[in-house]
Amino acid sequence: MMDLFGAGVLSIAAFIAVISFVVVIHEMGHLYAGRLFGVHAEVFSIGFGPILLRWRDRTGTQWRVAALPLGGYVRFRGDENAASAPNHAELEALRASREDAHSVFHFKPVWQRAIIVAAGPVSNFLLAIVVFAALGLARGDVIVAPVVGDVQAGSPAAMAGFEAGDTVRSMNGGPVRSFTEISQAVIIRPGQTMRFEVERGGEIVVLTATPRRDVRADGLGGERAMGFLGLTSAGHGERAPVSLLEAPGYGVTRTWDTASMIGDYMVRLVTGRASLEMINGPIGIATTAGQVANVSVAAPDGAPGRLAERIWAMVLSLAALSAVISVALGLMNLLPIPVLDGGHLVYYAYEAVTRRAPSLAAQEIGFRIGVGLVLTLLVVATWNDLSYLRGLFF
Repeated sequence: MMDLFGAGVLSIAAFIAVISFVVVIHEMGHLYAGRLFGVHAEVFSIGFGPILLRWRDRTGTQWRVAALPLGGYVRFRGDENAASAPNHAELEALRASREDAHSVFHFKPVWQRAIIVAAGPVSNFLLAIVVFAALGLARGDVIVAPVVGDVQAGSPAAMAGFEAGDTVRSMNGGPVRSFTEISQAVIIRPGQTMRFEVERGGEIVVLTATPRRDVRADGLGGERAMGFLGLTSAGHGERAPVSLLEAPGYGVTRTWDTASMIGDYMVRLVTGRASLEMINGPIGIATTAGQVANVSVAAPDGAPGRLAERIWAMVLSLAALSAVISVALGLMNLLPIPVLDGGHLVYYAYEAVTRRAPSLAAQEIGFRIGVGLVLTLLVVATWNDLSYLRGLFF
């Protein structure tokens, strides 16, 4: 019972640490970009719901820590809510008084508003670069050569003609640097035909294979539906050290690879070529954070308990998870959906081209559509999260 209680406490702590870290950096991007242009932030909230702690800084911004650590927001002067919808009554009063008009977000030039809005997602990408760079310095770069070690009989790979010893040179027209790239691409492409170029006996052979949807162990104690090809690598990979000079480039490369993978899935999802079952929400993030923490800190069977080493491994694993979530949050917020940062940027692009903002009616309709889309995605994500939990415990 105590083990179960301890695992639960660790899971909750890991989730709060990961999501708060990522969200705070995102919102700080908005906050400090706003301050750069003289915009006053009335509230900076970590979490939603009942306020647990609050204080006011020297600029007059009220900082809050709320009970539900599922996000956060910055509310600038003139905003009606956490989604930065304009409070038209307050804006008219501010415009008439002219006393604080210079510090109102909605009165700033469109290019300044665009920078303030874009600063949130940009901060997420910068965070990922820094975290991946630090991880490279801490544990190096593990490179698994794209060489096939075994082909499972009856698998899509076997039917496509893969053989042990094949070296995969390209996948869907792009170069392949490691076996990990193949695994990551296959997982999110069940039912999608893929084209491979493999080197065999000094010659290039072109193969096409269609990963099948399969429910398999995810390495964290549960099972997930994913694409399955039936290939295993020929080795476990080599750990190459990353120097201080190489770390920034390593961070950029890892961030780009992560963004490309997530972005590719999002594009295929919108075009109907990917399944909704891989979308996860707050419950899924909490579950994954808890699994990562508990798997990392657990001592191997029969191994002496070096607690410090296991805690360090947990910190590194949660940092890697934070970087991936940060990239995902940045990309999601750039979607052209009203209420998200990307939706605001679409409005500003329209305003920059036409020299006038969209009508209040159009903005209100867009806001309602955006809320509907976000809630729909949240419902789908929650269903997927609960389905995973059901398989985890029952």
